[in-house]
Amino acid sequence: MNSILKRAFCLTNISSPFLLTMGFLVMGPILFAESDLPEQASGLTSRDVAGRFISEALQYNPGLEAYENRYQAARQTITTAGTLPNPMFQLSHFVESIQTRTGPQEQALMLQQPIPWFGKLDRKRDAARAHSEALWYAYSIQQFMLVDQVTKQVFEIAYLDKSIAITQENVQLLRQLESVVEDRVRSGGDLNDLLRLQVEIERFEDMVARQEAQLTGSTAKLEGLLGRSSSGSPFMIDWSAASSIEADLSQWLAAIRDRSPRLAMLRSLESSQEARERLAKLANRPDLSIGVNYIRTGSADNPMTSGSGRDPWALMVGVSLPIWGQANKAVALQATLEKDAITAQIKDQELQLLAEGRSLIALLEDAQNRIVRYDEKLLPLARQAKDITESAYRSGRASILDVIDSDRALLKLETEYWRAAADAWIARWKLATLSGGLWLN
Repeated sequence: MNSILKRAFCLTNISSPFLLTMGFLVMGPILFAESDLPEQASGLTSRDVAGRFISEALQYNPGLEAYENRYQAARQTITTAGTLPNPMFQLSHFVESIQTRTGPQEQALMLQQPIPWFGKLDRKRDAARAHSEALWYAYSIQQFMLVDQVTKQVFEIAYLDKSIAITQENVQLLRQLESVVEDRVRSGGDLNDLLRLQVEIERFEDMVARQEAQLTGSTAKLEGLLGRSSSGSPFMIDWSAASSIEADLSQWLAAIRDRSPRLAMLRSLESSQEARERLAKLANRPDLSIGVNYIRTGSADNPMTSGSGRDPWALMVGVSLPIWGQANKAVALQATLEKDAITAQIKDQELQLLAEGRSLIALLEDAQNRIVRYDEKLLPLARQAKDITESAYRSGRASILDVIDSDRALLKLETEYWRAAADAWIARWKLATLSGGLWLN
């Protein structure tokens, strides 16, 4: 089972602040939130070509499994939240017994149970419940971060596959043209044309080699995210450019405020700190303790003594004395300041999230516009120009440089088209995870 749980203090770079918050969470008592929170990340596993990779990563990624195991381990402390402190048992053995009228006292046994002031256990329970929800959202953040990493590598691989295929196709076309140029050189044509063409072919071959190296790296990263050992087998990804979104893109901004697990974690931390603040205000209230004291007594020297050998026992009631007023005030002030700090951080986090959301929406709109521009205008014109230039060269009305330039221009536009397609998909996925799993078709 791969439960989806629901952080952190910083948005744009979450790694080190996230670890800081995780450390803060596990320091306090943890109580599992009884209400089931939505499994937001799992709802993205059916989306487009990247969905199957996300599903595999959520199930087998060892890093994610480590976070879940830590959560389950922390959940085992549920029973300790809001319960009475452990009672204390004390045994005293008199090395030299105390002689009394009824006999020598040999051992004293004491059992004592501390009882916090009324309301303190409830405050601890409230703080623990909010902490458990924060830890739930912390795990959700890790899942969405994994989704971002997986989708980025998936579409980098998809883009590189397309780019390599386009470049290799251009190399094949140039090699076909090479035979035409060689025939011209044999019949007295300019050798420099052949050399320039061969340089261009080698340049494309070098581009393919570099892209294949990048593809190997992205494949290895994706295999690691999926929890796979290196197989050496390429990923077969059948994909196309995303259609432009007809819906209002500002829906993502609204969802960020309402659904973002990063904000939800901070709100849970705020709730937890509010409970701690209420608990701190009870620091000047005394705690109670009740107990029983039992003394084992031997027989008196005179067996006829009344009560000889009888074991006395007594009930005890204790009260702590919170007399250090300045210390108690400092505890309450500290709790209030920490709550105010989290409240301010929520406002800052929301501003940063919305700024990142607006930036991603701008990137998505730009990528969608580029896709339409390339598909409807630039690519058809570039293909037509390339065909005309090659035809003109064969008839002697254009130079080899004209052919090379037209071929470069088409290759650049085709690769930029697929780069825009990959950028659009990546932006959509980042917006979906940023807004807590919202997907706009």
